[in-house]
Amino acid sequence: MKTINDYIAVNGLSVRSYKGRRWQQSRTDKEQCRRLARKLLRPLWQVELLYQRQLYDAGQINDFINPSLHNLPSPFEFKAMRQAARLIREMAAKGRPLVIVGDYDVDGVTSAALLGRFLKHLSPKIFRCHPDRFKDGYGLKARLVTDCCPDCQGLVITVDCGISDSGEVASLKESGWQVIITDHHQPPPHLPKADIIINPWLAGCSFPFKELAGVGVAFYLTMGVRNLLVAEGFWSKTEAPNLKNLLDLVAVGTVADMVNLKGPNRIMVKAGLEISGHKQNIGLRSLMAVSAARDKPLDAEYISFQLAPRLNAAGRMNHAELASELLATDDDSLAAQMARSLDLENSRRKELTSQISGQALDIAASDKSRCLLIHGRDWHEGLIGIVASRVVDQFARPVIVMAGEGQLRGSARSIPGVNMYDLLARCGDLLTTFGGHAAAAGMSLAENKLPAFKERLETEAREMMGELDCQPIQALDLYINQDMDLKELLNFNELLQPFGQGNPEPIFFTDCALRNIRLIGKDKNHLRFEALFNHKWYKGIGFGLNKRAAQSLADCYNQCAIAFNLRYNQFRGQKTIELQLLDFLIPETE
Repeated sequence: MKTINDYIAVNGLSVRSYKGRRWQQSRTDKEQCRRLARKLLRPLWQVELLYQRQLYDAGQINDFINPSLHNLPSPFEFKAMRQAARLIREMAAKGRPLVIVGDYDVDGVTSAALLGRFLKHLSPKIFRCHPDRFKDGYGLKARLVTDCCPDCQGLVITVDCGISDSGEVASLKESGWQVIITDHHQPPPHLPKADIIINPWLAGCSFPFKELAGVGVAFYLTMGVRNLLVAEGFWSKTEAPNLKNLLDLVAVGTVADMVNLKGPNRIMVKAGLEISGHKQNIGLRSLMAVSAARDKPLDAEYISFQLAPRLNAAGRMNHAELASELLATDDDSLAAQMARSLDLENSRRKELTSQISGQALDIAASDKSRCLLIHGRDWHEGLIGIVASRVVDQFARPVIVMAGEGQLRGSARSIPGVNMYDLLARCGDLLTTFGGHAAAAGMSLAENKLPAFKERLETEAREMMGELDCQPIQALDLYINQDMDLKELLNFNELLQPFGQGNPEPIFFTDCALRNIRLIGKDKNHLRFEALFNHKWYKGIGFGLNKRAAQSLADCYNQCAIAFNLRYNQFRGQKTIELQLLDFLIPETE
């Protein structure tokens, strides 16, 4: 009988599955992997997993396996970092207000809280503010600064925003404010006339890693200021603040913003997760206490599914300042109260998201466009980003979801091979505003331009995408033979963490026998089973797999091809290996 590994090899790495996905195994250079395995004294399968993460030599692999804060690039590799540090020192010394303006998402609120926590060591006049998603929209707003500090002039520092806000910067400059922009979004052709801009994408910036989150750029600003002040003896009589204590916020913001978890991002997130084990930040500790998985250790998955949705709920449903205050406070009682409020907002967010997602998916099902454009007049503007993600997951096409009437606001999500920022730039003359990344973007649009935008969008999408295959893909990393040690696999799996963009959690696949297939959960929409490996039965779970899936698995229980993650499950002090089923199919027989 052929195994699924044989079938994929013979059929050009392509086969269809229960979920309608094309199974596709990541390619490796077998000979190069063998050489690396001999050099590193590691099993070939470990080197293949590393190679699939674009780690092609021993140096890259060692740095990845052993991330160290000592390997972080210098903050002064950023263009104008030294000037920014001097300006902050100068304004703090003069007693001028320092106003931090951050975006309303998790990256923005972690950035603002982090920078505020550091700057309070320099000045008591530290203020934080965030735009109201519904009244202000995205980005820097001069009104926020003047409302925060009326009849004052000082220094505005943006975090995770500002690079596209030329008009607002000009207004602040006219009012006597100085402005430092820190941002990680792509710079527009014409930059704001700020005093200083810190952005890894800036022309002439020699910082070697471009894919920092906004909170990563903010952390580097604190590094630059601290290094300058230490060199000048600013803390000669007291201990300089330990920036490592801020890395839990860097970890949360970086993971939530779904940037590439390699290089400096991996180093900072890994260290931040270790710091969070000591629960340094009172706000994060309080938020973990109200989450459904309160007893689990903090990792990237916990951030993505427990903390980030609750922090985002503030800006999505009401105002981001609640989340920002939570992460900035040192008051246990106040933090507990704010965490409970965020948890309630998140519950309301989940209910509304479910309703809107159902409507959007119904609309998308009958739309054959290469780029889906979906509009709901009464949809909640704060939730359209989540909805866009769900639509793109279902249909594997670029998606823009818009809400409102008159002046519409939209959120876009893309697929590999389609740069959403570039696609929107081709339609820029029709949009009121837009900004973002290759994978995600936001925009605003006059409703009367919606038909013209839809037509242009489709034309440009067809040109950009060409013959790009949009069938959903189930990526596969490693075929598991029946004689492999699952514990050894899982232990190496944990060494690869944290998982995220650029370092996805390994997806294993194999042929095995199954038993005890049954549905669980209130709505019977999850599936429990046991799988046989090396003469031992292991428990498994398939989230969101229903009665039809259970029947299909039961029909092929003796020889089923499954794609899965490996996890440790901790229950009542016991740690056991568990499979998390992602997809399955029945391999052909001879």
